[in-house]
Amino acid sequence: MKTRLILVDDHAVVREALKQLLDAEPDLDVIGTADCGEAGLALAHRTRPDLVLLDISLPDADGLDLIASFLEHDSDTRVVMLSMHAEPEYAAAAVQRGACGLIPKSDSPASFLETLRHVAAGGTLHVDAGLSPRERDVLGELARGASNEEAAQALGLQPKTVEGYCQQLMQRLDVHTRVGLIHYARRIGL
Repeated sequence: MKTRLILVDDHAVVREALKQLLDAEPDLDVIGTADCGEAGLALAHRTRPDLVLLDISLPDADGLDLIASFLEHDSDTRVVMLSMHAEPEYAAAAVQRGACGLIPKSDSPASFLETLRHVAAGGTLHVDAGLSPRERDVLGELARGASNEEAAQALGLQPKTVEGYCQQLMQRLDVHTRVGLIHYARRIGL
């Protein structure tokens, strides 16, 4: 079965290049393209794609702000951001808002296609926003459902230390609840 996708990017050359790359793949079907957020949302509403490739910078909207709108139209649609910015902060912001991740426009065609297939198969992209190994450990414990006390015991820390990491992560990731941290951890594959 083919993965049906739409491309939303304001640069015609990028849209055409990506469309040609994707059209050459037997398992990927570009069912439409759009040059702005409004047109992209209308296209998604009409076509109900499996996957939306969404540029992070559009002339009429911030791509990050549009993620929720695409997901509201169809909760089964998966969104992957495209950006010329490869910094982890952009990827973390995309994942936090519901995208499956971010693909830098500087990726090789082979890596780009591999990533799309991974997301189309239900995967998410690894995003850690520059987390330290200990922060990743704490998030991993939270994702498994551990309390602060259980996470502390598993990691050889004090419960107050785990709480400190949680507060630090909430601030860095702009997440306001423990549940938000758990969702973030699961989205990045921890």
